[in-house]
Amino acid sequence: MLDPLEYLLRPSVLGEMSDFLKGRWVAVHCSRKMKDGRQLLVRYAGGSPLKASSPAELAALLRRLGRLGPRAVYGTANVYAKLETREDALNYSGNVLRRTVTWDIDSLPEHWRATIEAARAIVDYLEREGVVKSVWLKWSGRGMHVHLHEYAVTSEVIEKHGVLDATWSLAQLVLEEVKEKIREVNAKHGSKIKVENLMDPQRVFTAPLSLHRALDVACVALKPEQLDDFEPSWTNPESPVHNPSWRAYEEGEADHLAEKAVGRIGGYLGKPRAQPVAPRAPVPVLENPSGSLAEVRLRFNPYPGPLKGRKLYLDPMKAVRLLEDVLSHYVLGNIGLEEAVRYLEATRTVTLKAQGYSKADLELLEKLYDEAVRVLLQKSREEVEEWLRRGGR
Repeated sequence: MLDPLEYLLRPSVLGEMSDFLKGRWVAVHCSRKMKDGRQLLVRYAGGSPLKASSPAELAALLRRLGRLGPRAVYGTANVYAKLETREDALNYSGNVLRRTVTWDIDSLPEHWRATIEAARAIVDYLEREGVVKSVWLKWSGRGMHVHLHEYAVTSEVIEKHGVLDATWSLAQLVLEEVKEKIREVNAKHGSKIKVENLMDPQRVFTAPLSLHRALDVACVALKPEQLDDFEPSWTNPESPVHNPSWRAYEEGEADHLAEKAVGRIGGYLGKPRAQPVAPRAPVPVLENPSGSLAEVRLRFNPYPGPLKGRKLYLDPMKAVRLLEDVLSHYVLGNIGLEEAVRYLEATRTVTLKAQGYSKADLELLEKLYDEAVRVLLQKSREEVEEWLRRGGR
């Protein structure tokens, strides 16, 4: 029987993981469960963000977490200038040097052949754009990640457009270019593969050779020329077939694609879109003497605004509009299910309570957010859109 900690502490595994983790904010999924049944995800120690820039530092971290049962080790897409405090970790505009652009192929182990075809669609598009040497892939456990080495986009392009705008737009452009091919793959195999742009500021990805958080498989890396030869047996932790050439890159190889992407997509979550934003219809509210919310009908917003930096204070309708935009971003494929649920839960349990709302309004908003999370977890993306268009009914 596999001992996860013993596996993670193998010198070859520590070496691969720590090389990837240099300069990144580290997260560790553990076997220990929280009260709600989810596995514990550790991102801080003593109030400071986790980091591990060497095999020895990573081994010490894993041993400190030993009683929690560490299983899967992650690093952010972000590579930071410094990472000492919580403020450093959350400074996405001034403290992030580069980002590892990644396409997440969400699948199932039994659909691994379809997953390979989906990855091939992304790799082929990048190759047509002249981006080859900086591309690498990783079997994530249930699907695949297609990674673009962080040095494929130079600091000049990053400084010109901003690190978040340049990398998110690049990921989104490729996603839009291959979405029809992904539909064809699903139709051919009867699969339900999703390829998502998960390049939000806190996104983490599994370190090479880490275990999956639940499955006893190693997250092996490979280069594009190996893709068609991949077999699930490569992920056996006892004898993983892993290519250390994931480190290879050509600096600036994707600069032109990043420029093209910012021009077409417009930045993080498409914020400066050239298309006119449709005027928002007012959300019906049943008036009452207290001025509190009594009835709300949600709507789908085809041009949802950024989720960060929203001002909700003293205006519960702004909390409703934030909810609409989170759901609309999910429907449009801008964010994944996990991120949407996490954002809504964090808003409901923490943010809403600090906005000066009346007790009645707060209770109604909490119920509305709870219902939205339930819908997200029970319905497909298409069904969520239909639910929104019916006013959340």
